[in-house]
Amino acid sequence: MEQISISEESYNKLLEAIFPIITANGLKATTMDGVAASLSMSKRTLYEIFGSKSEMLSAVIHYFHDRHKKVVERIFLTSNSVMEAIYRALLINKKAMREFSVEFFRDMDSYYKELRDLYESESNCWNEKMMYAINLGVEQGVFRQDVNYPITLRMMSIQMESLKRMEEFFPPDVKLQDALDTIIVGFLRSIASPKGMEILDDIRKKEICID
Repeated sequence: MEQISISEESYNKLLEAIFPIITANGLKATTMDGVAASLSMSKRTLYEIFGSKSEMLSAVIHYFHDRHKKVVERIFLTSNSVMEAIYRALLINKKAMREFSVEFFRDMDSYYKELRDLYESESNCWNEKMMYAINLGVEQGVFRQDVNYPITLRMMSIQMESLKRMEEFFPPDVKLQDALDTIIVGFLRSIASPKGMEILDDIRKKEICID
C-alpha cells in the first residue's frame, strides 16, 4: 500500500492522539483497527500514513522521547539551580512513568524487543543529558564527587521502571506516586553535598507550601 504524506503538524497531532492509546493498552493489545476506531478514521488511512503497526509504534515512542527531551530542556533553561532542574526533570519522569501501563513494558520484553532497543536508546540520550547536568553540579559543589554517577543514574532508571512493573503487588496503603517520590528524594539526597542538601530542602519546603 502506497504511503501518503501529511503535514508535520497533522502528523504530530496524530502521534499525540495515538500515544495514550498505546500507553493504556500496551503494545500487543493495540491494533490498527482499535486505533482507527478510537480516532474515528479508517484503518486504510492509518496504514497509508504509517505503513505498518510496527512503524506506528516506533514513531510514537520516538515522538514521546523527543517531546520529553524538549520539556526537560525547558526545565533546565528556567530553573534557578542545577539541583532544582534535576529535581523537576525527575518529577517529569515520574509523571511519564504513571502514563505507561505495566503491559507496555512487558510487551516490549516479550513481543516487541526491537522497540525495547529503541526505548533504551532514547532513554540513554536522556541519561547523557542528566550526566552533563550532574557533572556541572559537581563543579558547582552541589553534588558529591565520590559517586559513580553512570551506575547510580542507571540504577535510578531501573528502579523507577521496576516499581511500575510491581505496582499491582503494592499493599493498599502504598501508592506508586509516593514510592516514586521516595526514590527521587532519596536519590538526590544520596548524591547531594551539604550545599546541595540545603537547596533541595528549600525546594521541597516551597513545594509543600504550594500544595
